[in-house]
Amino acid sequence: MQLSTTTSEKLRRKMKMKGLEVELWLSEHGLPNTMKAGIMDNVHRVLEENKNGHVEILTALPPEYLSRVTRCLCLATLRKVPKLKEIKGLDELKEICEYFKPVIYPKDNFIIREGEPLEMILLVTQGIVRTYTTSTGVKNKPSTPKSIKKGDFYGEELINWASKYPPPTELPISDKNVRSIARVEAFALTAEDLKNHVIPKYFRWQLSKGIDLKNLTDSQMLQLKQFAAKTIQTAFRHARK
Repeated sequence: MQLSTTTSEKLRRKMKMKGLEVELWLSEHGLPNTMKAGIMDNVHRVLEENKNGHVEILTALPPEYLSRVTRCLCLATLRKVPKLKEIKGLDELKEICEYFKPVIYPKDNFIIREGEPLEMILLVTQGIVRTYTTSTGVKNKPSTPKSIKKGDFYGEELINWASKYPPPTELPISDKNVRSIARVEAFALTAEDLKNHVIPKYFRWQLSKGIDLKNLTDSQMLQLKQFAAKTIQTAFRHARK
């Protein structure tokens, strides 16, 4: 009984501290306090399931809450991405937010290495990321480090890569190291989700540029027809919705 009481008291203290952390987190991100109750319920649930573990707020949220939080945290940053400025509709940008998934990196962690495939677009919502090149990197010369902070992004060139036809088989190479200077909360859009979902649905106008039908092989022409059919089906479902 004494052990049970001690364990329950520790859990209560942990939940109280987590409640203060959630309040601070909501305040730092400018999220409405109306979201606090639902977030706390889910954080408490995860704490009860994993009494001795550390609980991250973002990873504790179920899909319906995570979807709301993702839109709140990512929408303003998406509007800064030059390649997305031609998407005027707010609803379309909110839908693109749904493809971004939360990622958390500890301090002093390599997120992307120079010379390796660029696999995602990263939107930073908390913490500091630094980008820099080295003398042995892709450009063969060092560069001045640049800080990516809350509200900034990295990896916009993936949009150009994913917009090409025929669809590229190899990812572009990062010309910079991307490293967390402090603990980082961010949202990532993978190259595969960008190429297979976001580009076909929201960048149909861009895909039609620069395709020379006369020079396509039979295999490429078949791919194009299949891609066109998929794009039309996606657009039809979106219109019905």
